[in-house]
Amino acid sequence: MKHANLRRCLATVGAAALVVTALTVPASAAQAKAAPAKAPAAAYDTGRNDLQTVADAYRASFKDLSPEAALTAARAQAGSATFRQSLDVEKDTWAGGWFDPHTAEFHIAVTTPAAAKDVATAAARTPGLIVNTHQVARSMRELGEQVERIRSGTDKLAKAADGDVTIDVLTNEVVVRVPKTRFAALSAADVPVGVRVEQGTKVTQHLDACTSRTDCDNDLRAGLVLRRSGSLWCSLGFTARSNGIKWALTAGHCVGTIGESWSNGTATIRTVGPATDFLNSGNQDAGAIQVTNAFYTAQTAGRIMIGPSSFSPVTGESFNLVNDVNCLSASYTNPARAGNPCATVTEVGAAIKTKMVGYDPCGGDSGGGWYWLPGSGNRYAVALHSSSLTGCNVANGEAWASPLNAFWSALVYETS
Repeated sequence: MKHANLRRCLATVGAAALVVTALTVPASAAQAKAAPAKAPAAAYDTGRNDLQTVADAYRASFKDLSPEAALTAARAQAGSATFRQSLDVEKDTWAGGWFDPHTAEFHIAVTTPAAAKDVATAAARTPGLIVNTHQVARSMRELGEQVERIRSGTDKLAKAADGDVTIDVLTNEVVVRVPKTRFAALSAADVPVGVRVEQGTKVTQHLDACTSRTDCDNDLRAGLVLRRSGSLWCSLGFTARSNGIKWALTAGHCVGTIGESWSNGTATIRTVGPATDFLNSGNQDAGAIQVTNAFYTAQTAGRIMIGPSSFSPVTGESFNLVNDVNCLSASYTNPARAGNPCATVTEVGAAIKTKMVGYDPCGGDSGGGWYWLPGSGNRYAVALHSSSLTGCNVANGEAWASPLNAFWSALVYETS
């Protein structure tokens, strides 16, 4: 896949290069075509037509994509679940992957020929699925470790980055974004192998928590409004179990203190249980609420709010590839809204939050459940909502989420 933008090398020392590039998502040559008329501004999962929802989400993110091409992409996603479940993203050979909606092809990156052969074997079990394997130099784990070194470092590059570090799965590089004034002071000698420096303005993330989705209290579903110590506060993600204990998850930055009481957000308050742990660093933004109320502990079904009263089952836990369609079950400021807004994944990787483009969540949506919508009628839990652009429902919005595989690996997510 070629990049639409041209890169200008400023200097090279060994294999390290300082390069300038426009802050755009890499695209196929097909994106040079004129955009078809009346592409949807946003996509919402209403539980009625998954394929069309996924197609709409692609057209909202890729303005040049025709309705026919978008549906072809959606059908490819719908048929990919079995293949994806066969991939082991925890292996040291895993280097991420992406989906090209213009060609309806999957691309999987690995670091060894043996791993590439395993991917090809898995792909062959799903006739009609087009899967390309790419052998690359750096695993996702290695990229993540590089991200952390730059974030926590004190050298010139770390100071210039100011924490604005991510991963480009398509080029197998760590990307550091710096403003023009800091960019000019960097030389190739400051940039390690496998790191690309881009010039641009840092995007400010706004944590989506506030004190101001109330709904039924029949069960714990992704997307419900929660109360913290009696006050309306953040949203519920997914439910999970470990060692016989049931947990309700929300964002880590929503938790105030260990032991504080959490309850549902309805007028008739029903206690859920105490906060027992929270994480809020790097790509880990997760809070654990131990479900102690017998009314809820006896329930074993994992569910996702779709509207003010309807729900869909959680099929299972999964992970994201670049250009997957994710939807968010959280509607704190508009609990009566029908459907869940959907967006397209643009950045994934170890040590970074999953980034989606196409929807800007609102205050109180923190902790809500992001789920992969492949268009097959299934919904897979993938992340907890963390932050977005400042404001609410901003056009061409962006959102960041904490991937489930980044924390508490012993959790088994409840399904229906």
